[in-house]
Amino acid sequence: MNIYDVAKLSNVSIATVSRVINNKPGVSAAARGRVLKAIEETGFRPNQIAKSLTNNKTNILGIVMPGMNNYYSDRIDAINKVCKQRGYGLMITANYKDNNLTEEDIANFNLLYEKRVDGIIYFPTNVMQEHIDVIKRIRKKMPVVITDKEIRDLRLPCVIQDFISPTQKVVEYFIQKKHEKIAFIKGSSYDRSNAARLNAYRTSLEEAGLTYDDDLVAEGAYSVDSGYEAMKEIILRCKDMPTAVFAANDHMAIGAMKALKEKSVKIPTKIEVIGYDDIEFAKYVTPSLSTVRVDQYVMGKLAATMLIDLIEGDLKDHHEMTMGFEFIHRESTKE
Repeated sequence: MNIYDVAKLSNVSIATVSRVINNKPGVSAAARGRVLKAIEETGFRPNQIAKSLTNNKTNILGIVMPGMNNYYSDRIDAINKVCKQRGYGLMITANYKDNNLTEEDIANFNLLYEKRVDGIIYFPTNVMQEHIDVIKRIRKKMPVVITDKEIRDLRLPCVIQDFISPTQKVVEYFIQKKHEKIAFIKGSSYDRSNAARLNAYRTSLEEAGLTYDDDLVAEGAYSVDSGYEAMKEIILRCKDMPTAVFAANDHMAIGAMKALKEKSVKIPTKIEVIGYDDIEFAKYVTPSLSTVRVDQYVMGKLAATMLIDLIEGDLKDHHEMTMGFEFIHRESTKE
């Protein structure tokens, strides 16, 4: 069956069928009803490529993400569900070159642009000037929504995490439990959110009358290995062992616990450990990891809804939402 058969069966012109398919005005309710009935009866499906050329839409969203791992699975599930509910497909691009994430990100942005997706959701990690340049160019043609962290050099719609409040809450939690030597394993210096986290850590200590100590801070790269090395560095520097550790993500917290176990430091008896993200593995390590949880499914749902609303003209260009968080108590902290 083709468009000519639909036109003949519904007793209208081909132009009228085309207007109905593309949801254009100028068709009476009766004629529209006959066309839709004919489409249903014949099983006619319009050529999506031809349709996209007509209305300048592909009804496909794109994702640029750091890599395919379990951390993002709930977020992607939510995005995919919203896409299906609202008649969109989804194209996912991910990095695999650990040594050149910027180059792959740029290539993935350009790929989605060439594929003429209607909009892009970006999961940023270490944002460089090259990212900013390509996003500035692409957003002239299609909307881009950011998740996780705001890119301050770009005024973009975003669904972001509040990295400051959780850091303050964790430090305050440790202080309330009479800890004075609180270590912090921060993320990469290239990640601008970590400057805010470090400042929140330092300010929380000083407001409680505790002295900030550089020896209690080490940098990791969000991996288990880097958390392990960062904790070893802190142990080596400090004359007295810290009694609490906060890591900027769960992977680094798990690495830190491995380093502590090697030194026969009992968790949580001698030192309490808290991570961030609540990855699936956090509840299965020994001891199970206390952490800060941000609902990734809700983040994905909000981001996809925001992007489609932008595409369909139901939302202004700059719109920002900030995610809440909750503390998950497990065995790596005392009752």
